[in-house]
Amino acid sequence: MPQTTLTLGGMAGQGLVTVSDLLLKLLARAGYRLLATQDYMSRVRGGHNFIQICIDADPVFAPQPAADILAALDRRSMDEHLRELTAGGIVLHDSDHTPPTVNGVRFAGVPMNRFANEAGNPVYANAVALGAIAALLEIGMAGVDALLREHFGKKGNEAVEKNIAAAQAGHRHIARYYAETTRPLQPVKQKTRMLINGAQAIGLGMMAGGLRFVSAYPMSPSTSIFNYVTANAAELGILSEQAEDEIAAVNMALGASAAGVRTAVTTSGGGLDLMAEGISLAGIAETPVVIANIMRPGPATGLPTRTGQEDLDLALNIGHGEFPRFVFAPGTAEEAFYTAIHAMNLADKYQVPVFLLGDQQLVDSYVTLDRFNAARVRFKNYLADPAKLPDPYKRYSLTPNGVSPRLPYGTPGARVMYDSHLHEEDGHITEDPGIVRAMVEKRFRKLKGMAKEPGAPTWYGAKKPLITLACWGTAYGAAREAVDALNGAGIKAGMAHFNRLAPFPSGEARALLAKKETLHTVEGNFTGQLARLLARETGIRTGVPVTRYDGRPITARFIIDRLKEVHGNGKFKRVSL
Repeated sequence: MPQTTLTLGGMAGQGLVTVSDLLLKLLARAGYRLLATQDYMSRVRGGHNFIQICIDADPVFAPQPAADILAALDRRSMDEHLRELTAGGIVLHDSDHTPPTVNGVRFAGVPMNRFANEAGNPVYANAVALGAIAALLEIGMAGVDALLREHFGKKGNEAVEKNIAAAQAGHRHIARYYAETTRPLQPVKQKTRMLINGAQAIGLGMMAGGLRFVSAYPMSPSTSIFNYVTANAAELGILSEQAEDEIAAVNMALGASAAGVRTAVTTSGGGLDLMAEGISLAGIAETPVVIANIMRPGPATGLPTRTGQEDLDLALNIGHGEFPRFVFAPGTAEEAFYTAIHAMNLADKYQVPVFLLGDQQLVDSYVTLDRFNAARVRFKNYLADPAKLPDPYKRYSLTPNGVSPRLPYGTPGARVMYDSHLHEEDGHITEDPGIVRAMVEKRFRKLKGMAKEPGAPTWYGAKKPLITLACWGTAYGAAREAVDALNGAGIKAGMAHFNRLAPFPSGEARALLAKKETLHTVEGNFTGQLARLLARETGIRTGVPVTRYDGRPITARFIIDRLKEVHGNGKFKRVSL
């Protein structure tokens, strides 16, 4: 459990992002480990949004079910989150909002709007809140001042000074009237770390993996990856293209790939549905492409700004006909970075579509991480050397491992043909049954090599557990914290996390899970998609899956509560969260 958890709530357009961005930078520079998860409604203004910031000396892996401090920028935030406070929790609120009488909760009222108006404009209320939060955490104003100068410097000296004045007013008010209502952070060793979200980690990984062309049609929650890559595209020689729809986006990427550059598309929900035909084209034309699909609850528009893990079956099966593919689902931002590099390499190496599954929780959550090790997964070029190929060149030559030498369009002296029809070795259309069988078998011979690539499930927890959890993607964090809580209560527990889901690591999965006494999958969907995949690929039958499908992130407490429902309170009474 983190040292301190803070919930910052308000309406869209009220400056929540500015406050949280500055607060995260302030805490990160002080050396704290952070996990910040965002919860926002699908609207531009109004509604109710909140950001939960977990602060600790050690890494935090999952959102928490309760907060120690609630900073409520509007009345609704106070009403909605009051019940989630820990005993002795603090509510920071605008003095204009009269708080309810609640035992065991401490209230700190600050005249945010009045201070903001005194500073010159109501928009400075978020600066007042930032100063007040810093005071509650017993953080001095020096760091806040420096951040505000850095953040608003481009807007001119007046904007800087007025924001500082507003923040100082909030800070002074807490120090003067609520000196006994603070929750000081325990000091930690200062260390420079990255403050990064999952979208940036995926985008960085793609770029480190040699990305040269990215296309997308904007769709939440995947757009942040596309925006991040686009913001850095010119500097890195990447062509970024916003297409008219997802069909165009994937086909543009395939064209660029055929021309010899590494490509990716980003999408979510119905956008992936629209790409189905293009993905089939990638399958038969053996054209490398990475598809970052950031899942959201569906079907159809569903909950476009919420989180879920509902597209595993879709990624495993999308596209007509049969063709091999990779499907990855990293559990953390750090893993997402390395997986994205890996995905770019593997798409090129095997000339197959590679799916990178994330979700809103992954791409929108900020964490502090040590510097990435760029040498851990290196870029490697898999284009063929035309000088070493027989003449005439055959784009789809039948090879023992199923991978044909790939030359890009425009290679001097070589006729390069890609085709969506069944084709001969040189790319010409054919319906000859013998050649058709040979080409299908060639493509699927790749699976032998693909299955040997890194991607075994990872294990965490007790070596001989009484309870085992199996999960994929971002369920990792909550499952890990649940395992810690169970082991802390004397109930031996362990977990297996699957990043690579296709080709499924059947042998490794059997070795980890075949003899486990009590086994449950943990997933962000209703039907237990990993449970079915495990049964199909390994014959392992799991117990009642722990599933969440309301668009909210899975927490350790959610897992423990579901285990209680299945197995009874009994031994779980002593589990502390």
